[in-house]
Amino acid sequence: MQNFLSFKPWYLSLLVFLAIASASNQTLAEITFTGGQPLHQYQPSIIVPILTEAFKRNGIKFKALHHPSLRSLLYSSTGFLDGELHRIYDFHKVSGGQYPDLIRIESKMLTVWLAVFATKKIKFETWADLKGHTVAYSRGRKNLEKTLPQYLPADKIIAANNDTHAFKMLSEGSVDLVISESRLGDDLLEAYSLFSNITKINKIYPTRIYSYMHKKHQQLAADIALTIEQMKEDGSYAKIVETVNITFK
Repeated sequence: MQNFLSFKPWYLSLLVFLAIASASNQTLAEITFTGGQPLHQYQPSIIVPILTEAFKRNGIKFKALHHPSLRSLLYSSTGFLDGELHRIYDFHKVSGGQYPDLIRIESKMLTVWLAVFATKKIKFETWADLKGHTVAYSRGRKNLEKTLPQYLPADKIIAANNDTHAFKMLSEGSVDLVISESRLGDDLLEAYSLFSNITKINKIYPTRIYSYMHKKHQQLAADIALTIEQMKEDGSYAKIVETVNITFK
């Protein structure tokens, strides 16, 4: 067998190139995203199958994990994991540019509504109606982190561990209001008898939800955005959304 040291320089270069290409292919064989909501909840129930199909069409296996919202951001923004399942369109603006290494996949996943929940009859039509109340929300929602301090002092704002925790505090009377996603809140009220004293008093405004990827996958993010747009044209996107909506009725 020919000694390794006797290989021609060009052949050694070829071997190095093939090794790098092989490693790159293995790296891209699977992509893992993380999200701040449990995967059985509404947003990930739509986004995960959409991304699974989009990455499959690009020859890549897709995997989704759930971590608490801020930990999820840590994993995705540092590149430890490959992307973030669901953040709002203007995420970089509301987060003050703290996560510059995340780039938006430029195809909207869905639109959700924020809503206000309470155990008492409380008027809510504008943000100014929060005055005098103690409000809880799920930690990691950057839009609420930015908005609520404009209307309430810090001691009236409670960042809960997650939405379930926020609703538990509301049910027990520790806070006056909870701001959450409308559909997610409805699901929690139905799932937990403990929350039977809570009602949704008003929707606030619609929020566009997008997925994000670490910048090391910049070209792939563009490819996935194009694929999702193609899915919207061929009807596969609508089929996924319709199936999930039926399940969540």
